[in-house]
Amino acid sequence: MFWLRVPQKVYFKKGCMPVALDELGAVYNKKKALIVTDSFLYKEGYIKPIEEKLNALGIQHTSFFNIQAEPALVSAKEGAKAAALFEPDVIIAVGGGSVIDTSKIIRVLYEYPEADFADLASRFNDIRKREELFPKTGIKAHLVAIPTSSGTGSEVSPFAVITDEGVTYTVADYQLLPDIAVIDADFMMVQPKELTVSAGFTALVHAVQAYVSDSASDYTDGFAIKALQNIFAYLPSAYEKGADDPIAREKLSEASTMAGIAFANAYDKTSGIAYGVKGAKDFVSSISGKRYVELAKAVGIESNNDAQAVELFAAKINELIKICGIA
Repeated sequence: MFWLRVPQKVYFKKGCMPVALDELGAVYNKKKALIVTDSFLYKEGYIKPIEEKLNALGIQHTSFFNIQAEPALVSAKEGAKAAALFEPDVIIAVGGGSVIDTSKIIRVLYEYPEADFADLASRFNDIRKREELFPKTGIKAHLVAIPTSSGTGSEVSPFAVITDEGVTYTVADYQLLPDIAVIDADFMMVQPKELTVSAGFTALVHAVQAYVSDSASDYTDGFAIKALQNIFAYLPSAYEKGADDPIAREKLSEASTMAGIAFANAYDKTSGIAYGVKGAKDFVSSISGKRYVELAKAVGIESNNDAQAVELFAAKINELIKICGIA
C-alpha cells in the first residue's frame, strides 16, 4: 500500500499569493497570524504584500524575524514564546529552507511546550517506522509556507533540519508538513546567482535520490522526472538572466517543489544528505544501475548501451555545473 503525503493545499502559480491567502479568511476563518521570516527579508519588505493582504482580510498579525542562517533550536524556542504571547491561529513562514524548517519546530513547541526535543529528533532510517509517536500538529495553528528560494522543497516536506549546541539534527515526521504551500515565483525573482545555483542543484539531488530510492513508486517517479526535466531546461537561463526570465524562475520554483514532494515520499534516510553542487558532484562520480538509465532516457539521452547512457547522464550533470560557472 502506498499513499502520497503532501500539504492539504499546494498553490503553483506566479502571483498566486493573494488568492491563496484569501482562504485564510474565507475558508478557515483565521483571526491572528504570526509571520515568521528572517531579518533580511523583513527589512527588504518581502512581507509587506502579505501584511497588506492580511490587513484586507481583517486578520491581526505580528512578525518574528530572529531566524539564523543555520536554523537553530534557540530561535525556534524564542519564536514559540512569541507565539504563546500572541496566540496565533495561523503561522505564515516566508523565506528559504531555514525559515520554513524553524517555523515547523516553532509550531510544535507552541502547541506542545512540554515536548522533549531529543524525542522529536530521534534518528531512524525510515520515516514511516518511528518508535516514538510524534505529537499531532494543527491543534492551535495552521502552518502556511511561502518559499522565497527554489531549493530544498521544505514547503512540502516532513523534514526540519535544525541545530542545537553545535549538533545538527534532522527532525522528520509527516506531522511537520505545512498545511498550505504557496509557490509564488514573484518571491523568487531576485535570487543572486550563487543561491540560484545552490538551490537548483539541491532540487536536482533531491529528485535523483527520490527516483533511485528503494521506496520510490510510480507516484514519486513522475514528480522526480518532471523536476529534473525542468532543472536541465531552465536552470541555465535562470542563472544567466535572473529576473529577466520570469518563466525560468517559475519553472525552477515548480521543479523544487516537485522534487521536494518526491523526496518526502520516497527517500527513507533522513540524515547525511549533501545539498547543492557538492551533493551533485558526490553522486555523479559513482552513479550506476538501471534506475539511472531510466533517468538518462527521461532527460533526453538516447543510447542502446546502458553503461553509456549512465555516463552520458553524469556528463549532462557535469555540463550543467560548468554552464553555471562552477569548475
